[in-house]
Amino acid sequence: MIKNLGRKIAESINIKINQCKNSPLLRLNLHDNSFTRDRILKAAQVVSMIVCPAKQSLQARLHEFGIKFMKGVYVTKQAFSKQRQLVNPDFIRDLYDGSVDELIHEGELQTFKGMHLVAVDGMRISCENTPELKAEFGCSGPNKDACTALASAAYDIIEHVSYDCQIDSYSRSERYLLYKHLDRLESFKNEKFSVVGDRGYPSYDLMESMIDRGFSFILRFGENWKYYTSRMSNKDDRDFEHKYKGKTYNIRVLKIKLDDKFEYLVTDLNREILTLDEAKYIYSLRWNIETFFSFVKTELELENFSGKTKVSVMQEFYATMTIANICLCFINDADKTIAAKQDSSTRIHEHQANRRQCVGEIVPKFLECIQTDSNYKRNRLWKEVEQFCERFSEPIRPGRCPERKIPRNKKFYTNARKPNLS
Repeated sequence: MIKNLGRKIAESINIKINQCKNSPLLRLNLHDNSFTRDRILKAAQVVSMIVCPAKQSLQARLHEFGIKFMKGVYVTKQAFSKQRQLVNPDFIRDLYDGSVDELIHEGELQTFKGMHLVAVDGMRISCENTPELKAEFGCSGPNKDACTALASAAYDIIEHVSYDCQIDSYSRSERYLLYKHLDRLESFKNEKFSVVGDRGYPSYDLMESMIDRGFSFILRFGENWKYYTSRMSNKDDRDFEHKYKGKTYNIRVLKIKLDDKFEYLVTDLNREILTLDEAKYIYSLRWNIETFFSFVKTELELENFSGKTKVSVMQEFYATMTIANICLCFINDADKTIAAKQDSSTRIHEHQANRRQCVGEIVPKFLECIQTDSNYKRNRLWKEVEQFCERFSEPIRPGRCPERKIPRNKKFYTNARKPNLS
């Protein structure tokens, strides 16, 4: 990944936000005439408040925004909430897709033998228990009364950025969302992708579809694939043929040892491209997507929605995934700088950029960059962000496995506990 890619992506998004009034995607179909009058709260200001997810109370955030960027004009949360319902979530999604296009085409991303290693996985997202959200996303829990959405991401486990994100009803399957990821990845015509997935993904239909569409895969077999796993007792690497609708598909099954037991991987890559040790190492990198989910849920507080409607949830989901890519680009640059300085350091452990502090610096600076027309000021702000991320680091302590605490009997954030990220 090239240096300062986060700044470049943020500047591209900045331009789109400031020109959003002319975008055909901005307005929902039922509100074609919205943002046509010159109101106090303009379209670019509404969108910038959505995209920059500082998760303090909404009214406090609006008050701070008015003092800094609106010459002290006071905007109520009712006024903002009414205006945000006019913004099409597809516009926020377009900002995310634009950032991914820039990553793929201009980022000079590292690959494995010409292939982007993309892990896929799903996560549950807790939403407010409003009738609208329950009808849209469904519910989980023993009584089926806790509103929950199912989200999924396609995440580069080498470069630590996401290429696609999806959110849908809780009743959908992760495999269904994977097909949507494949549709998005297929739009990058000159790129090759290898999909890395856990036990819930393998199916004959999926493997056949990926082979036919030009995707390679490294998937973990579940316990129900006895036909293949039972034939691996004396071999660690074996080829199989699968015939379907007159076509013959060649797959490999690999036996690897994980946590004192044997697990089985399936791939379509031959031995010249992928060795057994490489497959084991690549699958171990799949854990990076779990770390990514922890980042967006903990540091960016994905589930801390400021709205209780479908439009608000969709807006904030895409906004959080957009800002996550920007933050991770800055963090990746900082990690490389910190690692380069590590050789001459007397530290016991390796260090990395402090994720929480980086987010707290990047988000408000990004909002400030959107609200200024001065190139000099924006360059100064981004330089401050880069220096900040490099300065504040934290040790990486290997082998830490703290005992998991019993979750509090409380599902949602409360205003009293919301941290001030700005």
